[in-house]
Amino acid sequence: MTIWLPKLDEAGGPVYRQIAQAIRKAVKDGSLKPGDRLPTHRDLAYQLGVTVGTITRSYREAERLGLVAGEVGRGTYVLDNIQSELDMAATAPIPMAFTNNLTQLARSTGAAPSTNSQSNETEDTGPINFRMNCPLPPREGSIRETLIEVATTMSTDDMVSYKSEYGVAHQREALAFSAGRLGLDDNPERVLPTAGVQHGMTVSLLATVRPGELVLCEELTYPNLRSLANLLQFRLRGVAMDDDGIMPDALENMCRTQSPRAIYLMPTLHNPLCSTMSQKRRIEIAEILRKYDLTLIEDGIYHFLDPDAPPPLSCFAPERSIYLDGVSKSIGGGLRVGYIHAPGEMIGKLASAIRSTCWMVSTINLELITRMIMDGSLAQFEAWHREEAAKRLAIVLGTLKGYDIRFHPTNYHIWLELPEHIDTSELVMDAANNGVLLTAAQQFAVGHVPRGMRLCFGAERSPERLRRGVQIVDRLLQSSDFGNSVVM
Repeated sequence: MTIWLPKLDEAGGPVYRQIAQAIRKAVKDGSLKPGDRLPTHRDLAYQLGVTVGTITRSYREAERLGLVAGEVGRGTYVLDNIQSELDMAATAPIPMAFTNNLTQLARSTGAAPSTNSQSNETEDTGPINFRMNCPLPPREGSIRETLIEVATTMSTDDMVSYKSEYGVAHQREALAFSAGRLGLDDNPERVLPTAGVQHGMTVSLLATVRPGELVLCEELTYPNLRSLANLLQFRLRGVAMDDDGIMPDALENMCRTQSPRAIYLMPTLHNPLCSTMSQKRRIEIAEILRKYDLTLIEDGIYHFLDPDAPPPLSCFAPERSIYLDGVSKSIGGGLRVGYIHAPGEMIGKLASAIRSTCWMVSTINLELITRMIMDGSLAQFEAWHREEAAKRLAIVLGTLKGYDIRFHPTNYHIWLELPEHIDTSELVMDAANNGVLLTAAQQFAVGHVPRGMRLCFGAERSPERLRRGVQIVDRLLQSSDFGNSVVM
């Protein structure tokens, strides 16, 4: 069998991007057809004389652009009905005078004009993304107005100069106010700004866990925790769960026999199972944390989508709890703003980890969020998201009937239990070949892998595309011949 080889540009440029461009060109001219399997990372690296890491990066770039989909153990395949976004990379704006540029950007109305005539077509006809847990971008209005206010009232020196890793006083006060709304101590001395919750996770683990030590988590957990375990070289083990979260008996047994150092949990709107731990269970878990001197790292990124949830688990063991929150799901991940709430004696070590990883959080972005917290617009966005999630959930549940589905009425994703006769990996690959991107259970599993998948419905802005994507999933679930099904 002849192996497909990309033709690289002799003029140079990053090799991984050249390979991604070559994939796009091959799809466009028919050299690569939908369903074609690309060479393995190792084979292509050998043929091109590059590292396996370069091929991995190039395939990730091609996947990000909607050209291909990869599945562990099966390979990387060309998608059907794709539209490349590579041409958009050349449309970056030309910088102007700093403050004027920020003001003009804030005052511009609607979406920025694109020089790529295929932009709208790409949004309408590219792969339907049920993989990314990205809530809808918020409505126009107060973000723009607040940006104008920041640009016209904040000095350029304050915008661009280095600041302390602890943040500016009034910004810490706003973050502490946000934490206080949840029931946490609103003392600003217990709060540090971070570049998002992912950064907060990294900082918290750096400050509390040493290489080789054991960290516990739910048996299904946020996938990037596994990446951090590899990066920071700590051991990771999942705790058995029921419908109310991790089971106290299972946690206590692991604490008694394995001496873990910390535990990472998402008690409110668990990702991916959508469950919210009861207050009774939170109190039981908090008692075990105290008994075995276990540090809690609590991820509260989805808490705003469940206003009826109990107070954070951290409230029941505040002396040993690090609480993480941010605006990636309520406003936008591109802002990279979050915070850590922790005991006073931990703050210094956490601040040191912030300084070591990013020095400080962007003052402009942090100021934007500070003002949105204090003027109430952040709370308004949170309420709007709950309404939008409920509308979209109705579309999903109205199509996927008769299946075992876990959901929350104001959340942006569901967990779909799969029947025994359906192979999860086959379903994910077949959906990708029909233009729908899904995430299987193995992406979240630490230990036992259940039969299921997460379906996120916030990334797709169009209700029509959402409905069409769910219909494709439904037809695939009803099909008995995944390998040959074409349902679009």
